[in-house]
Amino acid sequence: MCTMDLLTILIVFVVHVTLAQDWHRDFEAIKIWNIEDVPGTQAYPGVSTHSDSFKLLYTDKESMSMLVGARNTLHNISMVNLKESLERIEWSPRPFDMDVCKKKQKSEEECQNFIQVLGKKESGDLLVCGTNAFKPMCRRYAKSTESIGYTQIEEESGVGKCPYNPTHNSTFVYADGRLFGATVTDIAEQNPLILNGQMIRTRSHDSRWLNDPNFVASFDIEDKIYFFFRETAVENINCGKAVFSRIARVCKNDKGGNMVLENTWTSFFKARLNCSIPGEFPFYFNEIQSTSNFFQGNYRSTDLSKDRQQMFYAVFTTPENSIRGSAVCAFRYDDIVNVFKGKFKGQENFGHEWLPVPDVDVPKPHPESCSENSQNLGDDTMNFVKSHTMMDGAVPSFGGAPLLMKLSLKSRFTKIAIDWQVHAADNRYYDIMFVGTEDGRVLKAINKGHGEDIESVILEDIQVFEDKLPVTDMKIFHDKQHGLDKLIVMSKENIMSIPLHRCERALTCSECVALQDPYCSFVDTTCAASDRGLQSIIDGKLPACGTPLVVGERLEQGEPSSLSVAETAIAIVVAIVISSILSFVAGYKVRSCTHSSDDNDDAFLTEKHDIYGSLHKNHQRTLSQDSNKEPRYVNHSEINNSNKQLNLVVNLPKGSNLPNGNAPAKPISNMNLPVSTDNKTYV
Repeated sequence: MCTMDLLTILIVFVVHVTLAQDWHRDFEAIKIWNIEDVPGTQAYPGVSTHSDSFKLLYTDKESMSMLVGARNTLHNISMVNLKESLERIEWSPRPFDMDVCKKKQKSEEECQNFIQVLGKKESGDLLVCGTNAFKPMCRRYAKSTESIGYTQIEEESGVGKCPYNPTHNSTFVYADGRLFGATVTDIAEQNPLILNGQMIRTRSHDSRWLNDPNFVASFDIEDKIYFFFRETAVENINCGKAVFSRIARVCKNDKGGNMVLENTWTSFFKARLNCSIPGEFPFYFNEIQSTSNFFQGNYRSTDLSKDRQQMFYAVFTTPENSIRGSAVCAFRYDDIVNVFKGKFKGQENFGHEWLPVPDVDVPKPHPESCSENSQNLGDDTMNFVKSHTMMDGAVPSFGGAPLLMKLSLKSRFTKIAIDWQVHAADNRYYDIMFVGTEDGRVLKAINKGHGEDIESVILEDIQVFEDKLPVTDMKIFHDKQHGLDKLIVMSKENIMSIPLHRCERALTCSECVALQDPYCSFVDTTCAASDRGLQSIIDGKLPACGTPLVVGERLEQGEPSSLSVAETAIAIVVAIVISSILSFVAGYKVRSCTHSSDDNDDAFLTEKHDIYGSLHKNHQRTLSQDSNKEPRYVNHSEINNSNKQLNLVVNLPKGSNLPNGNAPAKPISNMNLPVSTDNKTYV
């Protein structure tokens, strides 16, 4: 028995170490860079006398500039060279407002005016809103006819349009000449709302509508405005407090109701976003942090230029007090529309379970459609909308599983930007993901899997900000006129741009191919940004090129990865400690067995055990050619809007109880799942 106990300890130890190594190896970047080693970078210096608190508010494709809110300032910065134009707007709070703010126990830094909201009219006039020393205000500016810059036209209260606190998560969309915002209406942040310019809003202090939300993003699509946020899940309260990710929508022409929903949305509905590892007991990444823009793309690579879906990507994390995990999931617009056309979720009375609402209890026509005049809706529809804002179904992730996952004790994902449908040398199209982190890094990744397989690989890991401040925003910028393709990266204190690729740093064919980068291929004798040379994205190897690079290796020969060295040192220390513990346990067990044996001279009988610990992946390596070759980047004006449905199968790890990779049969959104104590994850 003692020998078996010792062998059990050894087996568990070896298996866990092997699993940890495999997990780590899956998500090691092919290239690791420090910003000083990245050529072609640019930086905006900002202000050296105080904190800037940058926030990207608007990008103008025609002028190739971006409007960036900051402390007491609205900057107009060129995306070509990151130089500021003279069209800067300065707006500091009045001394009286600052004095009142300080009396509310706020610091002098907090009692500044942080520009948080901006809307630009077709005429060029601007609507600018700021925190204004915890007294939100909005101003309207017009282009000056006498000098460079803007002239103030009017000033109005910003309550309901702009947050009081610059650290509060809020979002806005300026559409059809109106501001649609999601923020709070009080300094204590206890009254959140989604508001339009005509004072139509969500219901106050009703947890069925909004329950302590953190707003993330918003978009203007067709006749609706969509809002993304995370909130405390009221439907899960009987199973304990949990935060779920949501997508909500309102009709742009909603005028509110008459008596029942006066000055209140009649078209506000919300649904859960499902970003989870599928299985009998799915593992959820519940807290949405950011989204990409909506565009035509595909979570998988494809050789058909028409195989594109209207979609977006989003970053999700686990709660702060759990395993520090991050994930990237993709979602199709068609799936969002279908969920809002489906069943509603409701509860018969307070304290009852939340269940699907029978179709016979849903008013006709289905409330999902936008009414030409919301004030003409019947009372039965109004009363139903008032108490049934939640859809029963959850929006499934495109592909059925996260595209990128990472466990890290250091940092989590914060922001994401997508370079859509880049044509590579293997004659396939890829959505290239750029993911920001809490410690100032940017990860460049792709899903290289063919068919329905998800096989994501991190191509580059770049330490963009040396001060390791969190990445707060990113923007892809293509300038065909100047031949610029770069990523603009922002933190609260920094604005930098980096090229989208570093193909030229690979000096040989094998190094170029090993990058597995859709931007790069080996043309003639050079590794260049081209889609007509040698490349093997699926495995980074070509027989004619020789030995490929080692994953995690820096480009400079002989210079080891600092991350690998640190991890090796930690692994050695851990191994020594664990070996000491195991030696003590083994000695104690052997001594105990010897003393309890009837015959102390008998030899111990041992059995041989084969220990296997590896993770298996299936690689589908089928390449097909597109006879109608498109330009390297998608022509946005000529996109074929395909509504083709896909049959998706997710390739899951061995032992997931879903050998074919299909999603669970029962709706994931309805599962209040207990934590299994039988299956543990060791990192």
